Amino acid sequence: MNKPRIRKIYKEILALIAIPFLLTGCGPKSECDIKQDHVHKYIRKTNRGTIVTYMNDEHLSRGNFVWQDDLLYITKDDKNFYNTKGSLFYGPDNWTYLYNLMSSKYDYLEYYYEYETDDYISSTDEDGNENGYWTTTTHTGWTSNAKDVNNTGKIRVCHHRYYGYNIVYNYKTKIYERVESGAKDDVRDFIKDYPYVDSDDCIKTVKKEHQVSKKELTTVKASDFNDFRQPNLADTELGGKQK
Repeated sequence: MNKPRIRKIYKEILALIAIPFLLTGCGPKSECDIKQDHVHKYIRKTNRGTIVTYMNDEHLSRGNFVWQDDLLYITKDDKNFYNTKGSLFYGPDNWTYLYNLMSSKYDYLEYYYEYETDDYISSTDEDGNENGYWTTTTHTGWTSNAKDVNNTGKIRVCHHRYYGYNIVYNYKTKIYERVESGAKDDVRDFIKDYPYVDSDDCIKTVKKEHQVSKKELTTVKASDFNDFRQPNLADTELGGKQK
């Protein structure tokens, strides 16, 4: 497939979505008897809206996606595109889902705790004699409980970022490959150049630490800090904000 052909695919067939046969939970096959190369529409219903995609498949279900009668006719070369590894859908066709996803993700706080315990360690030697000693063990970690008595006052703000993919043809390996956008604060920051989104994995969490007094732990909020840029939820449209 030459470069002009690849550009034609992206410009004219907006619903070319890369979903492989690696997805599990396949249902029985449909009775589709169309001989011409084609891909079927699949939908996945979520609490944030319906995801629409197309797959080179005839199973009535693929993972959480359900087969539909609607289809697109493709060329034999196009089939390779659909076999790209991953579980992708075309972002611009699923903007409502992506907007609702961003709307459901808020910055939140985690609290660092530290405490010590005295533990008795015992062992038995080759003669059957038991030996033991006391040792002090320090326990540390992060919790979502602001009232944990072992909290130290160290906190961290946790923020969600989103990323997508472009699909490019590798002329050396002769297969299509994913190119990741890098994590962005707003889906619209990448969706023009990286229009494909993974239905199961499109969020990364970044964190920044702060120190506050212990008495502030139950009153301080993530919004009290200005560590990260927030997605523009006041604008509900996809267009006009792409970079």
